[in-house]
Amino acid sequence: MFTTTSRRRAGAIGLAATAALVLAACSSAGTSEEPSESASAAPAEETASAFPVTLDTVMGEVTVESEPQRVVTLGSHEHEYLYALGVAPVAVPVSWQGYDNGTGPWADEDRIAAGAEPELFEPGTTTYDAELIASFEPDLIVATYPNHTMTQEEYDLLSGIAPVVTRPATGSDGVETVEWGVTLADELTLLAEATGTTDEAEAIIEEIDAAYAEVREAHPEWEGKSSQVGGYYEGQAFVYAASDTRNQFLANVGLDVASVEGTDAAWLQISSEQLDVLTDLDAIVWQVATTPDARTELEKLPLFDSLGLNEKGGSIWLSDPILEGAFFANSPSSILYSIDAFVPMLEQALDGDPATEVVEFSSEG
Repeated sequence: MFTTTSRRRAGAIGLAATAALVLAACSSAGTSEEPSESASAAPAEETASAFPVTLDTVMGEVTVESEPQRVVTLGSHEHEYLYALGVAPVAVPVSWQGYDNGTGPWADEDRIAAGAEPELFEPGTTTYDAELIASFEPDLIVATYPNHTMTQEEYDLLSGIAPVVTRPATGSDGVETVEWGVTLADELTLLAEATGTTDEAEAIIEEIDAAYAEVREAHPEWEGKSSQVGGYYEGQAFVYAASDTRNQFLANVGLDVASVEGTDAAWLQISSEQLDVLTDLDAIVWQVATTPDARTELEKLPLFDSLGLNEKGGSIWLSDPILEGAFFANSPSSILYSIDAFVPMLEQALDGDPATEVVEFSSEG
């Protein structure tokens, strides 16, 4: 069965196998010499040469003097990025879905490969517990996708413990980043600079770009199709801002993400009387996994049946909690997991035939 990181591992395994063959050939050639000290020290020297590094973050410039050895993360997915880079944080927040080791199964292969067995802690929903964070003795604190907006006072307090890396000040396009809307490439690049793993980041970004490109090339008919990610909360439907990472995913597989007026905020609730603002969309991914009654409540809304996407069979019901978690995480491993899960559903939803059943993904097979 496909594992979430098997595609990424394939390249690494291939390189490792090649290296093993080369070493074996050298051994069989009759040499018994141990690897030279200078050769074995080269990777460490290359990493050391990456420091000190000064990073431009939304909270200002921060300098990391040397390779971090004890990293603490404060947000919901930063540790998954670090696992992918081969970095093992010593402490991470508890998973909002209750998973062991603070992350879902899609990232477990990366975690194990990085040798990470982090301590788990409650990050707090409105304030950060500086005393608790300090108890982990971090030499780097990562908050590029925090659970709540970090205040200047909190930043200053935590910076007294260790350098604090928040999201990049600007993205690769030179535009100021928005909270909870940073791209994978920009966030991964920043974290790689902070941990001396830039080569690893470049390889990961190349792989993710190739995976998205493969989907787009296989589905040119999706060009011009519009989509959004939504759900149901406190009696109203809602959609996310176009910059949200889930909508970034839809855009990356080749769909046009609809910008609904008012979604400059992270998300926008839509009253039942205004539901028709969604009427022209070709597909909507409805998040209903963690709110089991949401589908029923959405379908009961007065204007739901009149939505144009119903005539096209464009509703995708995201009812699997593991996929919902992966879709939210937007980490290297979760993106590969989400691509494999979503493509079949998108194919069914976007074929223009309302009679086509969109088979809901199940992680249980």
